[in-house]
Amino acid sequence: MNYASWLDDAWNRHPDDPAGVLADTATTGAALAADDDAVDGLLRLAHHVAGAHLGRPEHLAEGRALLARLAGHAAAGEAARASAALFDRSLALTGGDATVTADVGEAEAVRVRALAASNLADRDAPRAGTLLAKAAAAAERAELSDTDPAVRALAVAGNNIAAALEELPARDASMEALMLQAAELGLVYWRRAGTWLHEERAHYRLALCTLAAGRPALARHHATACLAIVAREGDTALEAFFGWAALARVEAAEGQRSGFTAALARQRLAFDRLDQGDRAWCHDTLVQVEALTAAPAHVSGPKPTS
Repeated sequence: MNYASWLDDAWNRHPDDPAGVLADTATTGAALAADDDAVDGLLRLAHHVAGAHLGRPEHLAEGRALLARLAGHAAAGEAARASAALFDRSLALTGGDATVTADVGEAEAVRVRALAASNLADRDAPRAGTLLAKAAAAAERAELSDTDPAVRALAVAGNNIAAALEELPARDASMEALMLQAAELGLVYWRRAGTWLHEERAHYRLALCTLAAGRPALARHHATACLAIVAREGDTALEAFFGWAALARVEAAEGQRSGFTAALARQRLAFDRLDQGDRAWCHDTLVQVEALTAAPAHVSGPKPTS
């Protein structure tokens, strides 16, 4: 197995076997890594698995030890070593060590807090929300340029946290508040760090999150905004498919049969324009939305690639 195949397989199986993937990263993954980019990929995987999926103090310590070993890998270059330092601070902050942001610049502290917030989202939503708010406040205080990696880090964290929480079968009040906070920050910072594609997908994410929170009027606003951007930018089939899916869910949730039928028809037309590869993974989403004909309700769809 080559490095790329191993890494794909590791990401696919990490939700079901995080401890096994973390152990394999230290052995098989490290043996297959041949350049700085490959080591950086292992660092990202190790941080995510140790921080977001395992999370206990012993796992965070194991993750930090692995980050240090990977930073000393023969193939590690400047980028990988910088990532190792960033991820190490994030795991330390995830574990409760607030001192790790004291000796870094404000932009780096924003990135550390955003990563730690993502790690904690479904385990300690109040603390994740506090970290996310601190990160956003620091970013505004520092007047960072739109190209600063910290701005993109906030956009990514907002999307990832919102998507993870929206797709849960149930949320408590603190998780729902964090979901909405994160989705809103995702839109704010993707407008700065991304393209029209990121912005319209952030509206899509907000449509699903606000609908899941029982706010269909706001969900309609974001679904409509998503579709308006898609139409303005050439009506790309994949983006239109998810935009109309979001609006169909809103119409179903509000019991608007004619609106639901119209939105579903547009979703089907977009599906027909997809290439075969996209049809394969979008088919389940179409089936889920079609099922709403019988019982209007919210059904979470898969998040489009961002």
